[in-house]
Amino acid sequence: MLGDPGQRFAIGPRPALLKRLLKQLRRAAEDGLVRLNRLENHAQRTAAAIAAERRPGLLADLGRLSLAQPCLAARALAPSLGLTISGAGKLLERATRLGLLIETSGRATWRSYLARDVALTLGLIAPPLGRPAISAPPSPALAPVLAAFDAEMAALDARLARLGVSSEGPNSEDTDLSQEN
Repeated sequence: MLGDPGQRFAIGPRPALLKRLLKQLRRAAEDGLVRLNRLENHAQRTAAAIAAERRPGLLADLGRLSLAQPCLAARALAPSLGLTISGAGKLLERATRLGLLIETSGRATWRSYLARDVALTLGLIAPPLGRPAISAPPSPALAPVLAAFDAEMAALDARLARLGVSSEGPNSEDTDLSQEN
């Protein structure tokens, strides 16, 4: 955000300029939140598509790469994933069929692909209409796995307690930095 050129030479307080600057800051923050939500939705859609695939292959790597490089082409993607150009093109087509990427070039060869959130921002696809789809509830098969994990962690805590090592205690996330100064 650039600010307002009128603020540079302001002698005294200029409430109108400050108000305009704060509005610009608010708009930039709101746009950033919209972009962040779209990126998180893209990551969730990618994870759901990979989980639904029987043989996901390099889709997870492509999903991570599409978050960092939203515009992809087979020629640029191939060396990143250790694929041939043909293999990278097939992977991009597969991601397009799964709805993870959008083909934007309209050509038969040398196609370029965009992440869905970027295509939406650039106006290349229409925004979704209506209510968002309800995400699937967690699998009932997950509850026993989580219970087993909790039991293993409790057993580990008990073993550490017998050795005199405390697994509970402050870590870097729990430390209040304001008390140190």
